[in-house]
Amino acid sequence: MVTNKMKWSAKHSRIILEIICLLYILLFAYAAVSKLLDFESFRIQLAQSPLLTAHADWVAWTVPLSELIVAGMLFVPRLRFWGLNAAFFLMVMFTTYIVIILNFTDFIPCSCGGVLEDLGWTEHLVFNLLYVLLALIGILLLNIQVKDKGTQNQQRNHPSEPKKLMGKPLVIIGALALGSMALVTGLFLWSENMVHHRNNFTRRYPHHPIKRTHELDLGFNSYYLAGAGQGRIFLANPTSPLHMVASDTTLRDTLHIQMNIPHENIGFRSIKTIVHPPYFYFMDGTVPIIFRGRTDTWAANPKLRGKAYFSLAVPLSPNTFAIRVRSTQNNENELGLVRLGDSIPLSLKPDLLQKQVDGVFDTDGVLLHDPVSNQVVYVHYYHNKIILADTLLQRTRYGRTIDTISFPQIKVAALQKSNERKMAAPPLIVNKRAAVNNGLLFVQGNLLGRNESKYMWKRASVIDVYDLMDSSYVLSFYVHHIRGEPLKDFLVSEGNFIGIFDQTLVTYKLEGPPFDNIRANAQNDTLAIMQD
Repeated sequence: MVTNKMKWSAKHSRIILEIICLLYILLFAYAAVSKLLDFESFRIQLAQSPLLTAHADWVAWTVPLSELIVAGMLFVPRLRFWGLNAAFFLMVMFTTYIVIILNFTDFIPCSCGGVLEDLGWTEHLVFNLLYVLLALIGILLLNIQVKDKGTQNQQRNHPSEPKKLMGKPLVIIGALALGSMALVTGLFLWSENMVHHRNNFTRRYPHHPIKRTHELDLGFNSYYLAGAGQGRIFLANPTSPLHMVASDTTLRDTLHIQMNIPHENIGFRSIKTIVHPPYFYFMDGTVPIIFRGRTDTWAANPKLRGKAYFSLAVPLSPNTFAIRVRSTQNNENELGLVRLGDSIPLSLKPDLLQKQVDGVFDTDGVLLHDPVSNQVVYVHYYHNKIILADTLLQRTRYGRTIDTISFPQIKVAALQKSNERKMAAPPLIVNKRAAVNNGLLFVQGNLLGRNESKYMWKRASVIDVYDLMDSSYVLSFYVHHIRGEPLKDFLVSEGNFIGIFDQTLVTYKLEGPPFDNIRANAQNDTLAIMQD
């Protein structure tokens, strides 16, 4: 009776082991072939990873070849001991990679092949953990089979497996798990040190330049700041483009507004709402179309349609917009003006954005207009140049943020199949966001300065302030994370710094110089300049 049970157990353990090996063979063979068939995209995806930027070229070959080798080892019975341990090592490494990408980096690329690209990251993590468990079960079953004194034929099928190692499965499993996690963690720390290096500049942090005043739970994390003025803050939501939330600066009096936009048969794809009281603008540069309406009725009509496709637009007056377009001649970014009612509505200024790498990614940035100083401002994401111009984009001067990155540290690759350009590595972001108000430029810096606290850097966003009159650096201040969430969007209006953290809206009072004059004249000057 006991012998029959042992035979039944041995038979089923062998079947389970065969199934585990077969599942791994199918997974690794399929994933490796998918990567190799679309090798160019896979290499670029790896290069976009914060962990593998400097090693993408050789890792792109190593990963699929390793998967094919492990699949072959699992196919041969005498090599399954090494194959299962190698499979366990790879899956723990892939799982650690996902955990680090999801929790400790700003960039979340995908480096899988085939149908695995369609998995969400949570599902992908669960999928990997399931295969880690299968490898553990396989290793333990294989050890049990080899140690079973009654299975001499099974032992002869594994003549190359070291018996000393076979007798210590938990030690091997622990060493493999720690080794794979240490390898991925080491690559992450190495890349972090390369990308977020310390720069040779020093910020000035005065005492208490801002004071947190009010807070509002928005209920959803998809809101962005559409504008502010006349004592109100306006928020739009891309998931419900016609819906607007307006609140006073105390965040107590909140209104829900439904905009009246004739939107039938337009085919919106990338809607942006901007509010400059007493006007609001509802636009989509992929159509292209711009609606204008008044904030007392929240009804708008199309004022510009089909004149120029644009990726950025900011109103300079009710009838004039500064825009960023893609040139039809060289496929590079250019700044220009669009005027309603003119016989020649579009006027481009091709020399303002200066190509350094590709003319697209290297010139990406934030387009702003300060009604008080009446300047158009363009802040680059990937290097420290600031463009300042009058509202005709004629009188132009240049400034720089205080960091030392004057040349974009980006890599761009072209995909031959789709004729598409992509970032081939995570870019070094110098300036993340920006806003202007009353002659001051507020830039969210992304690089750690000299003698700055890494502890504070992980718990707050840094805002650098510049004077637009002479492009000089003024001061910096911290905006602390709210419940662990970093600053997602911000603007400055009437002496208030207004920020969104995930689904929380927070207002701060700007105190002391150089903020003393903001509340005194911002509202009146804005209304006067915005009139035709």
